[in-house]
Amino acid sequence: MQKAKKIDWKDTNMANFGTEIEKKVKQAAADGEPQWNDAGLKVGLQIWRIEQFKVKDWPKSKYGKFHKGDSYIILNTYVKNPEVNPDKLAYDVHFWIGNESTQDEYGTAAYKTVELDDKLRGEPVQYREVQGHESDLFLTYFPGKSLTYLAGGVESGFTKVEGLEEEKEPMLLQVKGRAGNILLTQVDCKRSAMNSGDVFILDAPDGLFQWNGSGSNAHERSKAAQFCTALKADRHSMSHVTFTEGTDDEEDGVAAPFWKHLPGDRKMFGITVASITVKTSEKGGEDDHVKAFVPTLYRIQVGMYKAKGVPSRVCRIYDNKPKPSISKLHTGGVFLLDDGFHVFIWVGKDAPKSLKAYAFPCAQQYLKSYSRPPVLPISNCKEGQESPDLKAFFGPPVEDSCCVIA
Repeated sequence: MQKAKKIDWKDTNMANFGTEIEKKVKQAAADGEPQWNDAGLKVGLQIWRIEQFKVKDWPKSKYGKFHKGDSYIILNTYVKNPEVNPDKLAYDVHFWIGNESTQDEYGTAAYKTVELDDKLRGEPVQYREVQGHESDLFLTYFPGKSLTYLAGGVESGFTKVEGLEEEKEPMLLQVKGRAGNILLTQVDCKRSAMNSGDVFILDAPDGLFQWNGSGSNAHERSKAAQFCTALKADRHSMSHVTFTEGTDDEEDGVAAPFWKHLPGDRKMFGITVASITVKTSEKGGEDDHVKAFVPTLYRIQVGMYKAKGVPSRVCRIYDNKPKPSISKLHTGGVFLLDDGFHVFIWVGKDAPKSLKAYAFPCAQQYLKSYSRPPVLPISNCKEGQESPDLKAFFGPPVEDSCCVIA
């Protein structure tokens, strides 16, 4: 039996996510979700696969093996402070999306992840995992072996292709500007795209590298380091190397892993035909001419989208205007804030489940539709648990203000 038409979930707008999928999921588990009865009761790993809008237990013998055409939910239950409170359980819940998973499967996984979060009293930390770009935290669940991607999916006959692993492509980011006006952009992953006057970050399979051009300024270096720290926290990764142009031998030093992704020559039939070098600071342009990304706040509304699937903008935050009141974040809604280096999802306590479930898919679609760097960290902040970085973008509450949600 052939699997239903495959849809690359990264290329869909999922405009009806909170309507049809929510309806079908509820129909599939009219009396509640029986799979959650034993979820999170003891320390350990639990994995479920999405099958026809239902949650099905994944055999322990297959842990670490995922079909490219499917979506999964992974719950890790652990004790956070065994010495202080050995009986207090903590949770990390992930939904893993195969590159060939259908929109229905991905939508159901996102919805069911929120349902599981509710079952565990809102205590889990939620993560999204994309095939080939899994976080380091996720990989620690399968020690001693790497992930195995299996061909097909739930209706494809489970054709196994053992050892089929896909490594993510390296990505090069440029950090340029001065204090209060610094821009992060993705550039071509090649040495000729670099210059000595700026800072460049390489996100590669073997680590995160920060290259400080010899002519880069302190503001660029500091902002790049801050971004790398946020990216590591988002992935629970500890692999981060920083070095400055001209201070390390390219072939034998700490910079060698960085330069192997950015070859310094072009070869044809094994013969070097051209030399590729980093551009000078002058070629990189003036930092004072940079126009920084304007932090933007969005309100997420299921079923009310533009053609590209991005929610209508609520307001913009300009440097020369007062910050918007924190009252903009209404308890019955879900909002997305992009500050240029980090994407925050704020989820109100009284927001409908369909909005909560759409938060991560919407953020992922936002990055694609607005051509934002796809590696931007995405943080899911619940009302009352806001991070200092998120709070910093808002002013105090306004009494009797007209909130953005009627």
